[in-house]
Amino acid sequence: MINTTVSKIWVLRLGSTFLGVEPGAFKEVLEVTQPTPVPLAPQPLLGLLSNQGQIVPVFDLSQVLQIPPAGSGIAALLEFEGQPLAFMMDEVIGLHSNLSGAWITPSQNPLFSAVLEEGGKTVQILEVRHLFAHLSEQMSTLTQTPSVLNRPVPQA
Repeated sequence: MINTTVSKIWVLRLGSTFLGVEPGAFKEVLEVTQPTPVPLAPQPLLGLLSNQGQIVPVFDLSQVLQIPPAGSGIAALLEFEGQPLAFMMDEVIGLHSNLSGAWITPSQNPLFSAVLEEGGKTVQILEVRHLFAHLSEQMSTLTQTPSVLNRPVPQA
């Protein structure tokens, strides 16, 4: 482990897991009652919602991280290169700054840039770029049409 300075990080709680998000990527907290379902969508995608005229996919990150699901009805809205994405969470712990005494180590999981140890809590810092890429890949892989449906229809 190395001791390093981390200027600011939003800390969110999903079950008993603490997630860190860079302030530039974390836009707001959304109240999610029932996202609009997407027919035949793969499991991590809960549905879509409209936020300020923009369609936002809402994901269950607990399935991706293999942890217990959120139950609070709120989601973190993230943005990467102008694209929105929301994931369900339980609580916003707050904006942590001046973490000069925190211990940070590289993460073995590509969805996280690092693991931060601060105040007795382990905070996994999301690598937002990799999260978007991972979820996009999952959506394209899981939504491909089975080859049986791609066969030509016989003419009568």
